[in-house]
Amino acid sequence: MSELALYPVGLFFVLSSAHFSRSRIDSRAAARFTCYGTALLGAALLVLAPPTVRAVQGTGVALLAVPVIVLGDGLRDGAAAAMRLLAPALRAADAGPAAGHGSPVAEPVRREVRGGLALLAGVLGLRLALITAAAPGLAGEDLTVGPEVSARLALAGYTAVGMLHTAVCLTALLRELARRARAVGPGRLGTGLRLLTGALVAGLLWNAWSMDDVLRAAVTGSQDGPEDLLCAVLGGLCAALIAAGLASTLWPAAAGAVRGWLLAHRRYRALTPLWRDLHTVLPEIALDPARRLPLPPRDPRFALYRRIIEIHDARLILRQHLDPRTAQWLERAARRFPPPSAHAAATAEAATLAAALELAAAGTRPGPGPAAPAAAPAVSVADSTDTMDGEADHLAHLARVYATCPAVAEVRTRARAERARAERALAERARAGAAPL
Repeated sequence: MSELALYPVGLFFVLSSAHFSRSRIDSRAAARFTCYGTALLGAALLVLAPPTVRAVQGTGVALLAVPVIVLGDGLRDGAAAAMRLLAPALRAADAGPAAGHGSPVAEPVRREVRGGLALLAGVLGLRLALITAAAPGLAGEDLTVGPEVSARLALAGYTAVGMLHTAVCLTALLRELARRARAVGPGRLGTGLRLLTGALVAGLLWNAWSMDDVLRAAVTGSQDGPEDLLCAVLGGLCAALIAAGLASTLWPAAAGAVRGWLLAHRRYRALTPLWRDLHTVLPEIALDPARRLPLPPRDPRFALYRRIIEIHDARLILRQHLDPRTAQWLERAARRFPPPSAHAAATAEAATLAAALELAAAGTRPGPGPAAPAAAPAVSVADSTDTMDGEADHLAHLARVYATCPAVAEVRTRARAERARAERALAERARAGAAPL
């Protein structure tokens, strides 16, 4: 399974190139070179993965495996050259319109690009000449040459040239990114540039591991053909740092979305005690009757909005079940369990809802009661807010008071006793009416 690790790393770079091909990082040239570099590196990793080399060996033409490895190395050289050419492209983007055709800034940039392409051509030609002189074969997954000193040195030189070229290219881009990170300073962009700098450092370590192949080739005449496990680990680290650096500007939006989701879910759950009692007595308030399982909502913000509407509908329905004795019951209960002054309005509304729910559960409306102060309304205009978040906070506070306040529990108990007394009286009248004369 560890040999397959290069495939997801390579696919990451290939897919990243598709993203860069449609973006404008600082300029068209910067986006183009970034696209070329990531695409070539991803293709190199896919070609040099051990399962790919073994698959080529299994075709029956084992000699094709060596050209496949040389192709993968060439793709990696091209990726390194593209990364090096990204540095002058970024400097030209910093110059802005001053880097136009014929300007004093554009000419050095063009010279550096031409020099980088000439260097790549020279490296590819020299490596091809060295691998031809070495004439390696493949023993298992290792490139091997004969016992001649010249063959061993040619194979070692083939690897050393590629390693030095990659080191030069990555170092040039590393200096440019480090300069830009220092100029930007702290912030999201600076963090992203520092993470990309760390990715280049991981790339240099990845490249330095080729020194092991150089020494093995010079001493024993053999070296690893495909990439090994350590290369996969370093490549994965490089890919992870690149992904983190590119996504750094998205962190605030993503963090805000996560915080919003969690807050909406917490508010949604805070309304559950009040909504459950209201829905038990008034099931018609449910806007989504098909939802039965107590699972977390997929869209908690929409579910919160729907729950607020359902609670408001229940409060309006309960207006016809307000008991005029609720204020007296609450006054007595408050003497025994005085609520905090900050919760007085919520306590009155919660007690009114609790008493009205008992009458609604019995299916009756209150009869005329003794003269008393009017009960607190089921919907308090003073407590209403203009935003869904404010209304959700208000109802969450009401739900907490409804579920935990001892004075509200006392009113609920009294209303339940009155409800039971009314139900017994109704049952007695029904039995008396049904008795034979």
